[in-house]
Amino acid sequence: MTDTAHQEKHFEPYVVSKLEAQGWQVGNTLQYDTERALYPDDLIAWLEATQPEKWAKLQKDNGERACEVLMDRLAKALEQHGTMHVIRNGFSIAGGGHIDLTEAAPEDKRNETVLTRYAANILRVVPQLEYHPSRKLAIDLVLFINGIPVATVELKTDFTQSAEAAMEQYKTDRIPYDPKTKRREPLLTFKRGAVVHFAMSDSDIQM
Repeated sequence: MTDTAHQEKHFEPYVVSKLEAQGWQVGNTLQYDTERALYPDDLIAWLEATQPEKWAKLQKDNGERACEVLMDRLAKALEQHGTMHVIRNGFSIAGGGHIDLTEAAPEDKRNETVLTRYAANILRVVPQLEYHPSRKLAIDLVLFINGIPVATVELKTDFTQSAEAAMEQYKTDRIPYDPKTKRREPLLTFKRGAVVHFAMSDSDIQM
């Protein structure tokens, strides 16, 4: 193992541990849907916890395909309107009506319904997320809310490389399409994918 890999190997779990301490759950790249750039388990868990009647209706209408139908419609909404719009405003699906995707922190702490929905938000970090369906291409950390990617992070250490090196990595290696197949990469596509991309060292962070 090179010195660079050795240092980053220790830096990454340190960052993850700090996120865990703030309530983030740690995920596995195997649970990531590379075609739609979604984390299905969290999407379904959020829906079951906050809008169970809508999820039940989708299951009744679509059977075992309910999850696929939901994700296909969400992916289409992300393509059409972008991640920020969909997170803030939700989307509509035939048979399920309007689906909310997050709950913001309530201004009125006495509203128990909103407090419960806010507590149901699932914040997840996935280390070494492999985002390509057939090639071993991985991003150090990807952050999700209720199954939707909102940020990516490339890590470097001051012992080896700076945050500028991570920025260069985004420019050269984390492009929003596969140069060989021309396949669009939804996770890295402007507006449709993660909202922000961080280049981070142990003393600096850039977007």
